[in-house]
Amino acid sequence: MPTITEADFKKILSRGDFGTLYYLCGEEKMLVSRYTELLVEKTAGKEPSDFNYHVFTDAFSVDEFEAAAQMVPFTSDYNVVVVKDLDFSNFGADESGKILDTVSHLAGDTVMIFTFPTKASGEGDKPAANSKDTKLKTLASKKGTIVEFKKLTPSAVKTKLISWASKRGVVLPQAQAELLVEYCGTDLNRLKTELEKLCAYAGEGGEIKRDDIDALVTRDLESRIFDLSNAVINRRSAEAFRVLDRLLYNREDELRIISVLASSYVNIYRARIAVKSGARTTELKKWFKYSDSQLRYAERDSRSTTTAALRKSINAIAETDMALKSTRASKRLLLELLVEKLLIIASEERRR
Repeated sequence: MPTITEADFKKILSRGDFGTLYYLCGEEKMLVSRYTELLVEKTAGKEPSDFNYHVFTDAFSVDEFEAAAQMVPFTSDYNVVVVKDLDFSNFGADESGKILDTVSHLAGDTVMIFTFPTKASGEGDKPAANSKDTKLKTLASKKGTIVEFKKLTPSAVKTKLISWASKRGVVLPQAQAELLVEYCGTDLNRLKTELEKLCAYAGEGGEIKRDDIDALVTRDLESRIFDLSNAVINRRSAEAFRVLDRLLYNREDELRIISVLASSYVNIYRARIAVKSGARTTELKKWFKYSDSQLRYAERDSRSTTTAALRKSINAIAETDMALKSTRASKRLLLELLVEKLLIIASEERRR
């Protein structure tokens, strides 16, 4: 069977017509974990019996695995075996061969689930053609079902957030869903944690407001650096230093701060050059794989500065980056001096 998507797998879970072998992988690790739980619940029940439900982590006894796969279900329709984050490097050649042979000869009342909720090799990377990982995936494609949870687009993430909130009896408007993604990125684990906090605050029947998100959500570094670059470009010195002070108070790594700041200025520069050359800024999404929020911030700030100011600013950031990595001077002082220099550049170029 060819690799299927989340939507196709939902139909399988709904029908309840289960095969003997499943291989769940992909970049969206939260979905891998969640759908593994749903598959187990559908086949082994909400409270699985030890007689019919067996879980193995990446390193395990091959003999115990073989015995579990051959067990006859007791008071259940299926004998469910779950293997999490399998790593064949933990096993010798004989053991690896025995694992593959066991998977090749599953009984009809056994449901074998290989799931990769953390391990990268389940993400569709390309190991050597003769590796055991590849052989297992090939076997799963022939005798079972591979479900790959690819990285969701920001639009798909917003839809999920709205759906999750609705299931909690809370309204999450589209604009607020978009803001939540802007503040936190598209990592589903983090977004769900933040959403649960917001839903609890809004209460059943309530609506999540923008002010709630501003007050309760922990914003990621990129989002806060956007605030810093915007304040500098628009010459709001007090706000710029306030944002920097907050970043340092929260013990953000200084090199990480300047790295993201450099990326922010490069994004703005690209947006400005794209407009000057007659290209649409939306083309930047295709060329550089920008998110909607990255493109919007870059496009917004590119209108408030000049090409010369951006070039000087990027040079200043590069010089400070070098100083941070090569001198013993106070990192905080170097960043504060950089912000002052960027503000001066923005003011001088504005007057020309």
